[in-house]
Amino acid sequence: MCILEEMQWLTTTRVHAAEFFHGSLELIEKDTSIIVFAGEDETRPLTDRVISFSKEYSDDVTVIDTKDYALPGVSDEFRGLLAPIVVDAVVDRFSKHLAQVRDHSLDLRRYYRVVAY
Repeated sequence: MCILEEMQWLTTTRVHAAEFFHGSLELIEKDTSIIVFAGEDETRPLTDRVISFSKEYSDDVTVIDTKDYALPGVSDEFRGLLAPIVVDAVVDRFSKHLAQVRDHSLDLRRYYRVVAY
């Protein structure tokens, strides 16, 4: 959210998979952009439901799934614990590409540390 709102000035919101079906699903349309971060812990079944629903009703769903990334030497038992680190690395690269495509520097701000607030 920080990257999309603060650094790219895109209106967005974040919703945990456990809360998605308590209202957020009503906002999904064919052109709604959705990014789903899928980890490998006990919340995975909820996230899979969100992915399935989102892909059915939106044509713009991006899934960043930690299962898609090799973690040599890490047993399946511990992958869920390391998922946030994997997502952070992917999002860091994603943000740099997004900034380039949008021609909007990640350092550009309107208000944050620019004006008194």
